[in-house]
Amino acid sequence: MWQMTLKQRRRHSELIDRFEAIKKSPYINVPEGYEVGANPEEDEKYRSIMEELNDVIREIHEIEETARAGN
Repeated sequence: MWQMTLKQRRRHSELIDRFEAIKKSPYINVPEGYEVGANPEEDEKYRSIMEELNDVIREIHEIEETARAGN
């Protein structure tokens, strides 16, 4: 069984909180029939939330992999 350091646990908790907030965003799911390019402002909101989601997931994964390795 792997264990996280206190610093890793705190950061992991922060990231999980961000992940939960992102899941509640209205921009997390693109509505059916949405036309990309029709509204650049809306496109940017969808792109931004997806980038944030990817960043959060990547960092969660890195923390978990580091903890598994025993660091």
